[in-house]
Amino acid sequence: MSKPRARCLAERPALCPWGRRVAALREFRQPHILLERSALSVFRSAMPRRALFPTLLWLAVLAWAGGVLWLSSLTPDELPRTSLLAWDKFNHFAAFAAGGWLTASALRLSRPRAPAAGPIVLAVLLVAAFGAADEAFQTFTPGRTGGDLYDWIADFLGALAGALWTLVSHARLERFIARP
Repeated sequence: MSKPRARCLAERPALCPWGRRVAALREFRQPHILLERSALSVFRSAMPRRALFPTLLWLAVLAWAGGVLWLSSLTPDELPRTSLLAWDKFNHFAAFAAGGWLTASALRLSRPRAPAAGPIVLAVLLVAAFGAADEAFQTFTPGRTGGDLYDWIADFLGALAGALWTLVSHARLERFIARP
C-alpha cells in the first residue's frame, strides 16, 4: 500500500476515498452476492452490478407488462398501424417472448445459485398467466373480442421461447455483470 493511501486510511478513514470504499464493502453483508463493481462513469453509482442488474430487469418487466396492458386497452381504431400488425399471432409471440426473456433473466439474476430450470419454469408460468389475464382484460375493451385461445397459445409459446433463450444469453449476461 502506498504511503499517502496508508496515511489517509489511518488518519481520516471517513474522508479518504479509499476508506469510503472499504467501509462500503464492510457494510455490504450479503454473502450470496459477489462484490464486482460497475464503472462509476457508466452508472454514476457504486452499487455492485450483481445487485443493480436484477433491479433494472425487474423494472423492465414492469414496463413491459404496462406496455402490454396499455396496448390491450386500445380500441381497434386506436391501435398503431405498423407492418408488424399484419399477423396477430406473431405479435403475441414476439411480445411475450420479450416478456419471457426479461422475467427469466430477472429471476435467474436474482437467485444466481439456483438451478436454471426453476426460474425458467416460473417465468413461463408467470408470463403465461399474465397472457391469460391480458386476454380476459381485452374483453372489457370496446371493439375488441379478447379471450381468444389461440392468442393465449401464442403468448405461452412466446413466453416459453423467451425463457428458453436465457439458456443461451445468460452466460453472456453473467460475463457482463462480472466485468470490473
